[in-house]
Amino acid sequence: MRKLLGGLTAVFGLAVALFGGWMLVRGPFLGGAALESTSMLAALTAFLVGVVIFFRGLVRWAGVGARL
Repeated sequence: MRKLLGGLTAVFGLAVALFGGWMLVRGPFLGGAALESTSMLAALTAFLVGVVIFFRGLVRWAGVGARL
């Protein structure tokens, strides 16, 4: 059960990170307009939180690290 929960957490974090990253690059790098500063900050926050959640789930899935 722990591996399943860790895997689902990792997949969710990866999806959030991909969505946040896509929101950041879709404008300037894919021919669109840049986001406003508030929207860009929200997309950057989503990307960073997604990366943290992804690695937390990956570590839990792999079963390494301290058991707290």
